[in-house]
Amino acid sequence: MSLVMNPDPRGLRHVWRLFFVRNRENPGGFGVYYAIIAGQLLVLAAAGLQTSVPLERLFRDTIAVAEEYPGCCHVYDGLISNLGILLWWAAASITGFAALTAAGLSCRRYEILALAMAAAFSAWLAMDDLFMLHESVLPLIGFTQPMTYALYGLIAAAYIALSWRVVLMASPLLLAMAIAMLGASVSVDILADHDLGAVSAWLGANPRIGILLDDGLKFLGIGFWFCLHMAAARAVITNAVRSRPQARPACPGPQGRGD
Repeated sequence: MSLVMNPDPRGLRHVWRLFFVRNRENPGGFGVYYAIIAGQLLVLAAAGLQTSVPLERLFRDTIAVAEEYPGCCHVYDGLISNLGILLWWAAASITGFAALTAAGLSCRRYEILALAMAAAFSAWLAMDDLFMLHESVLPLIGFTQPMTYALYGLIAAAYIALSWRVVLMASPLLLAMAIAMLGASVSVDILADHDLGAVSAWLGANPRIGILLDDGLKFLGIGFWFCLHMAAARAVITNAVRSRPQARPACPGPQGRGD
């Protein structure tokens, strides 16, 4: 039975089994996803607690650090940003390879399309972060940062609407966490860059907390995005392999005959 097409109708009980219990649909549990997010939290905690390096140098894009700090660059400059870019690329690579594999296994067209769209969108977001497109390039052609955020939000909504049978049914929890974290990061970024009341003033008076909230939430959101699409790719390929008829073993040849 397909995990993507036939979610268990028993509601919360199925959600609990799917997320936390080893079972046929989820033989390994979600331990690998928890480990990834836990690792990210440890990195963020270490970055926030240390006082040797300014947070801007750890969290901001390497290009931005190079422009602001004459002593750039060191191995830690742009560390969190670069780790996030690697996660974007990892999501793009996994879903791209899964889309090609799904096509070879003659999976449903919407499954192949969902994985291909995830690969393309993740790759674009990686390029955006790598080359600071929404901050330095897109404004040159008339796209302000709020306009770019709105455009990306519409693209993400369209992607989820077209691929919900794959992405949502693979892991609604990971999807919700990715949306919540990335959305919160964008909100903090807008509040910090614009005078929108008391919250903007508070973020301006506490830049260290603002950096941790803005870039830290984004880093976690990328991690949830990566885990979500790893789960989606796994679900599609696993279901396709299970549904294929197993090849019958070849008959053994005669043994022990003297002729």
